Amino acid sequence: MDHVERLQRLTVNDPRIEEGRGLDPRELDPRSLALVRIAALVAVGGVEPTYGAEVDAAVGAGASAAEIVDVLCAVIPIVGLPNVVAAAPKLALALGLEPVEGLWEDADPSPR
Repeated sequence: MDHVERLQRLTVNDPRIEEGRGLDPRELDPRSLALVRIAALVAVGGVEPTYGAEVDAAVGAGASAAEIVDVLCAVIPIVGLPNVVAAAPKLALALGLEPVEGLWEDADPSPR
């Protein structure tokens, strides 16, 4: 089934969609697919373990941590800053980072 037929079947909610037949991504390379899935996780408020699995897939397919963080920045105009802020610590943990460790080390400690 080509992309046109897949889109048509999605459009009419063909019963075969639920079975997953013919819907596996064909044109996206594994790296791009993992990055797209990370973006989707941000959009739907995915749970922490899922971030770990998709980050592992992205890194395993050659994506860098910087590219993965770029995904967060890229989706802000679409999903909104609150969704990205909620996803950031989950993504940091999936990358093996502490979400805010050392963040304010260079900040001026004096009150304003």
